[in-house]
Amino acid sequence: MPDTLQDVLLPPDLEKQLASNTNLPSLPVIAVKIIEASKDPDVTLREVASIISADPAISAKLLKIANSPLYSQRRAINNLREALTLLGFNAALTIALSFSLFHSLKVKGHSKCNHDNYWKRSILSAQIARLLGQRFRLSKLEDLFLVGLLQDIGILALENLTPPPYFNYDKMCIKHTERISLERSTLKLEHSCVGAWLLESWNFPPTIVNAVLHSHSLSNHIQVQDKTDSQFHLCLSFSGTLADMWLEENPNELFQSTLEAAGLALNIDADEFSQLVSDINKEMLVISALFDVNFDDEIKQGGILEEAREVTLLRSIHFIKQTEHDQRQIENIAEQVKEITKENQLDYLTKVYNRKHFERLLEEEYENANVNRWPLSIAFIDIDNFKEINDTHGHLVGDKIIVAIADFFSDNIRQTDILARYGGDEFILMLPGSTSHIAEEALRRLIKLLSTSMQINVDDEILTPTVSVGLASHMDINTFDDVESFIRAADKALYKAKAAGRNCLAVY
Repeated sequence: MPDTLQDVLLPPDLEKQLASNTNLPSLPVIAVKIIEASKDPDVTLREVASIISADPAISAKLLKIANSPLYSQRRAINNLREALTLLGFNAALTIALSFSLFHSLKVKGHSKCNHDNYWKRSILSAQIARLLGQRFRLSKLEDLFLVGLLQDIGILALENLTPPPYFNYDKMCIKHTERISLERSTLKLEHSCVGAWLLESWNFPPTIVNAVLHSHSLSNHIQVQDKTDSQFHLCLSFSGTLADMWLEENPNELFQSTLEAAGLALNIDADEFSQLVSDINKEMLVISALFDVNFDDEIKQGGILEEAREVTLLRSIHFIKQTEHDQRQIENIAEQVKEITKENQLDYLTKVYNRKHFERLLEEEYENANVNRWPLSIAFIDIDNFKEINDTHGHLVGDKIIVAIADFFSDNIRQTDILARYGGDEFILMLPGSTSHIAEEALRRLIKLLSTSMQINVDDEILTPTVSVGLASHMDINTFDDVESFIRAADKALYKAKAAGRNCLAVY
């Protein structure tokens, strides 16, 4: 197998056929724009959002995948901007490209063979490659998905030639391994070479082109730059082998050989393989909904899963013999740990996040803003004249007002915003993806709403709490070197608001 596409020499007649064939798949306009954007290191949020929002169907798919179990988050994603923030530039572009290519090529496809089976294998391979990438903790999971989806696109190219160059019409519906054997014997190459040629003609990045070129080889001799590249290649190369277990008529017959191959190629044992099969079954429902492809053959899936469970049973008999009482103890302990973890994240009085957990979340969002060049705003919120309220009415009334302020902001901020009690009568609010202008408008509205709507009855006296707010924004009108200076800026703005007479907002 050649190391790069430059080393590939397609037979002259075949290359001529491919280059002149008008029936070959073509890229939709949005796919061309996405490929161009993915190559631009200076691409902006506005540009990415503009490209993707031009196709409402892809925008909807991107929102759907951002809210799917594949990207389970602590908050719902409600718009394209939030989805782009969560996924990141490169991942969002790659996912959008996957949806665009799938929809365009599937609709235009007119292969003589089982077209549905082709796309089932492509989607399964893509999701399996991504799952394997998660196991190796690889960062480019969406690249794995895209290459998994495109690794057999050479088949579409070859089958759209008239006549097909390597076998007759009555032999079109054959197994994948048999197809490759025929290609090697008649064309002296595989459809992965043709697929790489096609992707290069579409101006795909060289990394994607070369990944497709080597997608059908488990050889360890392929030149890679580092261990991560090697693992990326293994995940991709093995994805189709695993996908075939769901598509063959007798999947259980493939189980043992695939298990052995997984042990050699991926260094996973029977228990891990069983878990992998289970994960694939679970995610099949998610991915079928995202791509509108029917994977309803529950008998095959069940047979494979039962085989996997049998192996797990034999390998893990000491766990299965565990008594019901012990199992309940484990579940109780796990539930206690979960509750303790949750309690450690929340403020005991207000039940919003505490300062320690907020600072951990802020570090993550700050890094995300730096990597993706997204705006990020934070605001200190201080209850006006709180010491006077405590001295006059007592600490119980003070606590009641602190809780009321926490409830007010929790009820009136976006699901993507994060509120925490910073200490005493002071709160801090994080607004991911919000520019200074957007955050300022929202906070001024909340200050006004609070001052006109909140009334607390204390011994027949009506208290109307107000707040002062200090706002700072990162990757917008200011850029801060670290989280500490970002927080100090918001704190300075808060003191400015207090000096201006309270019940108002100041911007750093």
